[in-house]
Amino acid sequence: MNLSHLDTLLLALSLGGQLLLSYITLRHRLYRDFPIFCLYLLYSSISDITFVLFYRHAGDRTYALAYFADNVPEFLLQIGILFEVGRNVLSPVKRSLPHSALKLFLGMLMAGTLLTLLLSWHSPPADLDRWARYFVFLSFAVAVLRLVLFAVIAGFSQLLGIGWKNHVLQIATGFLGYSIVILLVEVLHRFSGTANASLYHLHEQLRIISWCMVLGYWSYTLSKAEAARREFSPQMANFLVSISQVARQNRAASARWYRK
Repeated sequence: MNLSHLDTLLLALSLGGQLLLSYITLRHRLYRDFPIFCLYLLYSSISDITFVLFYRHAGDRTYALAYFADNVPEFLLQIGILFEVGRNVLSPVKRSLPHSALKLFLGMLMAGTLLTLLLSWHSPPADLDRWARYFVFLSFAVAVLRLVLFAVIAGFSQLLGIGWKNHVLQIATGFLGYSIVILLVEVLHRFSGTANASLYHLHEQLRIISWCMVLGYWSYTLSKAEAARREFSPQMANFLVSISQVARQNRAASARWYRK
């Protein structure tokens, strides 16, 4: 891995932003509500330092294997952040939600996962070997899944009128913007292949620049005090009341039918 001056600068900005944000999360004790998010920052910082110290002058094959091994837990943590956002959105109102609403949410998640597989089912570039093809498919699938899961969580909360806490919204917004850039980069990688090394490297620099911008946004917003969470909207209250009434009517009808 040969680093140019721009690569070194971007890596330094990324690592510095991650360490600064980690300090902010510790100072404001955000790890209590967002442990996976904080673990992701820690893992990313350790990963960057490890690659610079141990894999900077490694061969292409060794670097590729290390990069693949590094990205698998990173993918899992990124998906975990979205579920953590969903948990923080739903946990204060979980007891008030009827079972039918939770089933709807699970159904939306399953449909989103199926949609991800359908969108990702496209042959990778022909100039890649077998393991590289698997990695390209996995990277593209995770990039799509991040956006689909965010859309499911946002759509479900909007349907019920659930208010988001400031920090939840800020983490989700930054992660959504970064996920869009990652998906764009993966699309470019997927269809351009690795034949043009300079173009491939340019795409990666675009990803790191967007990550540095997101780190700056998070550092600024998460360092501020959080506003109080909004209560249920009238739309959600009416929705829950209507579902409860329908459920009571169905139970009553079932009881009458059973007595007959």
